[in-house]
Order: sequence, then C-alpha cells, then structure tokens
Amino acid sequence: MSRKQDKAAKRKAKLKARKFHAEQHRLHLSGRIADALMDLCADVLPEYVDDSKGPDLVGRNIIWRLGMVAWNIAVTGRKEIDDSSVDEMRVDAESKKIVRDEINGLVRKKYEKFPELRTSISNVSAVNAAGVAKLKVVLGDTFPAVSIPDFTDESGLLTPEQLLAKRKALGLSQVKFAAALNVSVKKVSAWEHGKAEPSEDEIEKIAALFREKVCCNK
Repeated sequence: MSRKQDKAAKRKAKLKARKFHAEQHRLHLSGRIADALMDLCADVLPEYVDDSKGPDLVGRNIIWRLGMVAWNIAVTGRKEIDDSSVDEMRVDAESKKIVRDEINGLVRKKYEKFPELRTSISNVSAVNAAGVAKLKVVLGDTFPAVSIPDFTDESGLLTPEQLLAKRKALGLSQVKFAAALNVSVKKVSAWEHGKAEPSEDEIEKIAALFREKVCCNK
C-alpha cells in the first residue's frame, strides 16, 4: 500500500469511527429523551389509558404525542401552546381547553424536570415489546439553552411547582435560595411542598432574582 493509499485508509477509518460514535450518542440520547418523556407524562397517563385488555397503545400514543408537543414548545423557548395550534385539533371547545391545559402543564414540567435536554422530538410511537408498552422517539434538532419563562400567575401567586421550577432555573439549592431571600430553609421547603405561601414581598424578591438571572443570560 502506497503512502497516499495509507493516508486515505486512515482518513476513511477515522470518518467511520466518528460516524459510529455519533450514531451511538444519538441512540443514547433518544433513550434518555424517551425515558424523560414517559416520566413527564406519567401522572397524566392513567386518566387516558385502559390496560384491562393488554397494553393500551392507542391511549399512550395520544398522551405521548401531547407530551411531544409540550416538549418541543419548551426546547424552543416558548411558554405555552398557542391557540392557533389548538384550533387545528378536530375536537369541541371544551376538549380543546382540556388539551391546552394538559399541554401547558407538561411544558412547565419539562422546564422544571429536564431543562438540560434540548433536542426536539419529531415523532413518537408506542410499541408492544413482549407485553410491555414501550416508547420510541425520533429526534429532531437540538436547540441552544434558553431562559426559563416566568410562569407567575396574573394574581401574583406562585404554586409549589412554580417555586421549585424557579429555584432550579436559578441553579440554587434550597440553602442558597433561602440565603438569597433572607428566609429560612424550612420556609423554602414549606413553600415547595404547599404547606405555606410566600408573602408579596417575598414573591417580589423571587421575581427580582429571576429577572437578574434572565438579564445575565442575554
């Protein structure tokens, strides 16, 4: 083998190895995202799935597709599904509201639980694997990190889930979060477990911390 042929062979081997590692990474990532999406939809699933006659793939497909919509909203940095997307669904007005609320709830959970996973999902499918329902996902594009939207209600109140999401978005432990707000760790824990609510002054301090975080990320 000539020197030129040897270089070509080595280059080809490197490209092959690089492609193999990229495929392995993609496969690993699809598994992580499938597990994350199942976790995301776990609380909603029992309301729509009937496994009395075996794995309900139809019910799971419906919920996992709603989860996919929510996932993609979050990875692109949006706060919630827009009305035009819901209007395209061939269901009555009451059902549209239910669907919109479910999706928006899942969007919040995605920001809260899996902020580090930023690859979109282009398709999902429920499959029966030896009597067990499994989720397969087809990955889409990967998006850059985005600032977590402010989910504060118009009333100014914060739910325990919103408080937890905000603290995680700030990258603070309960101890550091409490120190930043000049409150006790016990109080922060009570907020996040729904046993107490922050005062208006404390809510404003939380909002100020969040605004500072968003500004720094721009």
